[in-house]
Amino acid sequence: MPESDSRWKEIEKKLPEDDHARIVERQVNRLDRNTLDLLYKGVGRDAYDPVPLLKIVLYEYLKGRRSPAAWEEEARINEAAQWLGRGYTPARRTWYDFRDRLGDAVEDLHQQTVHQAIEQEHLDPTMAAQDGTSIAACSSRHRMVNQETLQKRQAILQSAIDGSAAQEALPKWVPPTPNGRLDLAERMTTAAEVLAERICQNAAKRSGKRKDPEKIQVSLTDPIAPLGRDKFKVYRPLYTIQYLVDPVSHLIVSYGCEASPVDSGTLAPMIDKTQKITGGRLKTVLADGGYCSILDLRDAQERNVELIAPPSASGTSRRSKSLSGEDQIPREEFTFDASANSYTCPAGKRLAYKDREKMARQGGRHLYQFRYQCDASHCQTCPLRSRCLGGNGPRMIKRMEGEELLEAQRLKMSQDDAKELYRLRGQTVERSFGDAKGNRGVDRFHGRGLARARTETGLLTLAQNLLRLDNLQQNAANP
Repeated sequence: MPESDSRWKEIEKKLPEDDHARIVERQVNRLDRNTLDLLYKGVGRDAYDPVPLLKIVLYEYLKGRRSPAAWEEEARINEAAQWLGRGYTPARRTWYDFRDRLGDAVEDLHQQTVHQAIEQEHLDPTMAAQDGTSIAACSSRHRMVNQETLQKRQAILQSAIDGSAAQEALPKWVPPTPNGRLDLAERMTTAAEVLAERICQNAAKRSGKRKDPEKIQVSLTDPIAPLGRDKFKVYRPLYTIQYLVDPVSHLIVSYGCEASPVDSGTLAPMIDKTQKITGGRLKTVLADGGYCSILDLRDAQERNVELIAPPSASGTSRRSKSLSGEDQIPREEFTFDASANSYTCPAGKRLAYKDREKMARQGGRHLYQFRYQCDASHCQTCPLRSRCLGGNGPRMIKRMEGEELLEAQRLKMSQDDAKELYRLRGQTVERSFGDAKGNRGVDRFHGRGLARARTETGLLTLAQNLLRLDNLQQNAANP
């Protein structure tokens, strides 16, 4: 259905200027299509034009329909989708294939949108707010297995593949077709590798943090997806997406999707990705306390980026009980002398350096925890003994390597200008997640595996940005 077709013109007359279909049409037409054309370069027979297909996909994302099966139906019955797709009605398999192909192009299309916004002065790349949210993987939360169950299932499946097991004796989870069984066998192999790695990581933890190996599980439908609790406290396979959002225009400057149930360890990779997109112009990042550990502060300093975030309070806010039953005198009342590498207690006694312990951190990194201890004779005769000691031994203070960065951050965040900047964070990135979950219906990925989850995150980000950029352009043209 070319644009000269009467049917196309008839549908066009029905669409208002602010319809999502018109917004997608004019915004995608401003992008360089070479990236899309390369997806099909030298591949088999003539393919559908990828530009109309992309327009339909982005329109469907804005409407909250993210399944390729839904796109196939919409292309047949939805007039707006027919107008965008110029009458294309690809088969369902074609839509699934197109989604997978887009993984190689969606990042470039996103960068084009950001560069366009910067050139038109709708986006200031010097400041952005970061946050993350968990999205359920395309996997059942009821089909997770431990190592023993996985090995039993692998043996049963192999007997079905070999033909050595009677068909009527096979359990219902065994696929009925040879291809289905081979596909499941491949996923089970991946699951076994992932599970072995998780068991190994668990064994490396301290005894107090270690889980029973029999309770460590993996999903068979999406083995790569880590297990964690989502926003509704449901334990399930999930992925975590990250946004860096401009606090003024609310455009998403960069995005990420990782196989991790937590936000820690994502600050530095997101800064690096944003600097690549913006040409190194990012100067300030607004974030919550989950992005303000000692390692995060180091990473930000090394990249010459100012981090506006409340420091992590782990290890400083806990209050132990003393011998008298009162709260123990907190560490904050002990004075640290960096030159002497020692603490001084409220009674004026010195806590000398004793030893250090290597503490594991996210991403295979580590920090040293230093321990300082007072002389036992001083503690036994001290007038503050009943309030200071928690046991029979002398008082000990623990200090993490690089803790001076947290102390400096606490001081900075107590200032009015930092507080004013920090208020922008919640008004910015939470709005983007609210739009994704509330208006676009993003509560679960539709494709299995990290690659597809990243593609879906990119398409969601592109759809959100095109809608917001169009609004900014219209407001600039008609203030």
